[in-house]
Amino acid sequence: MFAITLVLVYSGYSIGNAAFKSGLPVKRWAIAGTLFGPAAYPLFNSHKQLAYRKAMGKQGITIIL
Repeated sequence: MFAITLVLVYSGYSIGNAAFKSGLPVKRWAIAGTLFGPAAYPLFNSHKQLAYRKAMGKQGITIIL
């Protein structure tokens, strides 16, 4: 039980730190990381990409080969 709690708290801390570095709401992502653990990380990545595309607008169009 202690190990699960430790993993959830660490996940909340690491996702909160990543949210701070990405410019996303820290408290929201830290709570999501604490509640859902590592399962919140894919959702965080998709929100990070969406915020980046929204911020770049049409200037951020890139061609990936």
